[in-house]
Amino acid sequence: MKKILSLCFCLALLLSGCQHPPGPAASTDTSGGRDTGLSDAPSPPPAGGGSSEGGFQKEMNVNHPFRLSAACKSDGGYYLQNEGYIYYMEAATGRMVLLCGKPECTHRDHTTCNAWANTKFLTFYDGKLWYTNMDAMHGSRLTLCAMDPDGSNHRDVQALMTPQDMQGWYAAICAPMLWNGEVFFVPRDDRVCKNRIGGDPKDNVTLLELDTSHLLEWDWNFWADGDDAYVMCRTVDEDGASEAVLYLLGDSAEETRALWRSSRIVPRSDEIVSYASGNKFSFYIAGGHLYTLADGGFWDADLKSGGETKLADVPGSQALFTDSEMFLYSAGDRSVTVYGLDGGQKRQISLSPIFAVYDDITSCDPVFADGDVFYLLCYRGGYLSVVSSLFQIDTASGEIRELPDWPAADRELPSQDQEEIVAGAEY
Repeated sequence: MKKILSLCFCLALLLSGCQHPPGPAASTDTSGGRDTGLSDAPSPPPAGGGSSEGGFQKEMNVNHPFRLSAACKSDGGYYLQNEGYIYYMEAATGRMVLLCGKPECTHRDHTTCNAWANTKFLTFYDGKLWYTNMDAMHGSRLTLCAMDPDGSNHRDVQALMTPQDMQGWYAAICAPMLWNGEVFFVPRDDRVCKNRIGGDPKDNVTLLELDTSHLLEWDWNFWADGDDAYVMCRTVDEDGASEAVLYLLGDSAEETRALWRSSRIVPRSDEIVSYASGNKFSFYIAGGHLYTLADGGFWDADLKSGGETKLADVPGSQALFTDSEMFLYSAGDRSVTVYGLDGGQKRQISLSPIFAVYDDITSCDPVFADGDVFYLLCYRGGYLSVVSSLFQIDTASGEIRELPDWPAADRELPSQDQEEIVAGAEY
């Protein structure tokens, strides 16, 4: 990835004022009522709780927006990351709690607070919550870490970078994937590797190395379906044209092959090409089919036969998927439309109640979908603002609920010049 983009990401974190977690936010529903009682907030899950299943969680289809950069689920709830701190949210109630059960903890010291894990990656696997870190305490090396479900017992599992990978400046912006006892990761932004979980970095196996000599920007996303592991690479070349390529990962670079390639989209002369917009490419793989949202259409590519079908003409550019449905978010229509994976439209939910309560919403990002429920993060007061609200949308009933404990809901905008914040947050 072009290094200036990663630098902008780090600058944005510095400007966001993310060094201290806020107090819990009061509850707001879409009718504008306030509920200040938090007595029903959940307790963190027990240290030994949670399923042993998990790893790659395609059913959540996490979108990793800027202010909620990591999320995963376990039995009964979800783990969400905001400004470096992990929160546990009860699925049934939507109530949320900071993942630190230490009664004496002020949540100010990152070295002792259980909730601190400044990461873009969270997953629940083998009864543990996994994340990555590459801070100064880890020698700036990308490191796979784990903790118990209640946030206790943080430990380093393995370094994912060799000394050779440390050449030059690098910031990890690709979420790894835990799958079938192995970890798939990007130790350098032009190379894809794997190792066994708990392995030594000298045993890293290179699965793919990208020729970046003609590229301005590139981005990776791992995926697994059935017995197959994949990585999607999205690029912008020197002409500003964007393209996506899906690779089927083998056990070596020789066995890895390109399986599908999108059309090459050349921007108009008046368009501004940015990595932020390119990062919204929406796809999902299930049952050997690749579902994508591109060029105003909902597409189905059969990865076995190579055939591709346009299922529907659709508005909007951001979507989340499950194994049975696509949830299309349309900013212009202020709606979420649900499609079956056959392309048929099932229902549409208006988001106008959200905008009726908050007239300072500037943009929204889908976060994840699970079952019939769709989660939407709305920035208030500015683009990628530190102030935001998180909404739970039940697409079956049409109910819209603001999550009362989302920590960014009652923050105040920082005093820095807003244009400076936006420039730093363009990643």
